[in-house]
Amino acid sequence: MASPAPATVDELGLQGCLYLWALLTGQTRRLPIAPTKRMSLVVMALLQDHGVIEVPWPETRWEFKPDAQITPIEGLQWRLAWTVYEPGRLLEALDDYFDTLEQTDFTVAIGVRLWSDLAPAEAERYFEQQLVKHRFAADWAQDLAFAYREGPGAQLTIAQWRYCGWAAVRRGASVAMQNGPQADGLRDSIYQELKRRAAAVASGVWPNCSFSPTNPLPESGLGRAIVRWASGLGALYWTSSPSEEILLCHARAKAQRLSAF
Repeated sequence: MASPAPATVDELGLQGCLYLWALLTGQTRRLPIAPTKRMSLVVMALLQDHGVIEVPWPETRWEFKPDAQITPIEGLQWRLAWTVYEPGRLLEALDDYFDTLEQTDFTVAIGVRLWSDLAPAEAERYFEQQLVKHRFAADWAQDLAFAYREGPGAQLTIAQWRYCGWAAVRRGASVAMQNGPQADGLRDSIYQELKRRAAAVASGVWPNCSFSPTNPLPESGLGRAIVRWASGLGALYWTSSPSEEILLCHARAKAQRLSAF
């Protein structure tokens, strides 16, 4: 059962505001809410629990809901249930909240946790793109989550995990060329190479192996929400491991810019 809807964006809190910003931005700019559909469902579930949106779950879809919207990438139905703000002014209210929010140890800890959740999801999204590019099954991408948990995890940056995913798929493509695309053990060969590369990068054998995107702006609404809140994070989102030190540094720089006005 959903809890009573918050009275203001301040009451919704940082995590809820970041999630709502991600949903609304994805809806208006044709972006995925989060890097993976699993994570997008988590975002929507929290907003439902807070009474901000309604979703048809456990049903897949509403048969008739005139004001329902459909997320442009995931194809998930939802409707805005929060009436505190005019729908057209809600993003503006969220932006004002981010710009004026005082950064504390508590808010920075929330930011680090969300960034940490995004890291394996971003790597999995890129891994899936590489798998599809080489005509492998997209659902093999979930293997990265296992490699992340069982391997070096957050010791590697998103960019380093992207490299490991790329190298693992290249290995799979080589095996497929030699033995055929239906060869037994092909998926496991890719998975084992993914773990091997991650271990080697973590040990320092290949310290410079990382793939950052040409455009540092994340592809998902939630990734952009973190970068938007931690103003100026930019390429560090990909090339640094999530840490309080980095977010605090950007929080201080942001406060100095705002105090100049």
